[in-house]
Amino acid sequence: MLDRYKIGQPLVYTMLNNAIDSDKLSHAYLFDANGNDEVYDIIYSFVKMIFCRNISDKKKINNICKRIDDSNYIDLKIIEPDGLWLKKEQILDLQSEFSKKAIEGDKKVYIIKSADKMNTQTANSILKFLEEPVDDIVAILVVDNINLVLPTILSRCQIVKLNKNRKDDFSSIFSFLDCSQKYKNIELETQKRIIEDVLEFIMYIENNNLDTLIYIKKYWHNKFKDRDLNIIAVDLMINFYYTVIKYISNINIDFFCDNKDILKMVADKNDIMRLVNKIEVLDNIKSNLKRNSNIGLSIDKMVIDMCGEIYD
Repeated sequence: MLDRYKIGQPLVYTMLNNAIDSDKLSHAYLFDANGNDEVYDIIYSFVKMIFCRNISDKKKINNICKRIDDSNYIDLKIIEPDGLWLKKEQILDLQSEFSKKAIEGDKKVYIIKSADKMNTQTANSILKFLEEPVDDIVAILVVDNINLVLPTILSRCQIVKLNKNRKDDFSSIFSFLDCSQKYKNIELETQKRIIEDVLEFIMYIENNNLDTLIYIKKYWHNKFKDRDLNIIAVDLMINFYYTVIKYISNINIDFFCDNKDILKMVADKNDIMRLVNKIEVLDNIKSNLKRNSNIGLSIDKMVIDMCGEIYD
């Protein structure tokens, strides 16, 4: 459920997935939105994973997810400010409700929106709640300004800090790419998806061996279907590997700023000469694609040559 955030929010993705996979959930999470408007999409995906982590029946999972989306899941409670501020009474009502056991599963979850908007009395009520954790309760606090939260509350929560939105970065990257008219003015969400698909492909290329060539080629052909999109994707890879060279050389980077873990991974696996060789491979493939060469054969050659660069 969190897979689409693997690229844009790698640390958040890893932290939350590990908590689910190991079944070692913290009793309290504080999400620092950091100006990112995807924060609630991520939180609701995480909540669905909490409630569905021990369920294998797909119909039951879909039913739970739909009821969460419809705000109709009895073991999930959402609190938001009553007016400008959260009120002490809201927290006391929450404490009373959560003194009862979970009804549908083994966990109850409460989400407190705008948890940075509260007075001292309300903050102390939440603090008392956090100081006496119950095994079957998971608290999720969401803040826009983490500096307004009491240190005593912060110390009792696992902090989940999101990367800032990079919508301007997507537009900036695309303004440098070799885009046909068809892709000049595509929506930001489409730009983001293309970039994430390319980064996913790079991770496959860098982490897998020749035995997985067929899968890697299939991944590319499924994601990038027409010639123009293939040219854009190859051009993105060229820009990415140039960025890795800048990263290694301690030069300020303009793009892929939220993907430094991927930049570091690729930098650790390659010296500058090998990166230059990869860029040359990609530049030749891009030229071939622009000359109307066969797309399938060109991409197959790209994958083989790239893997050859990695495993020489």
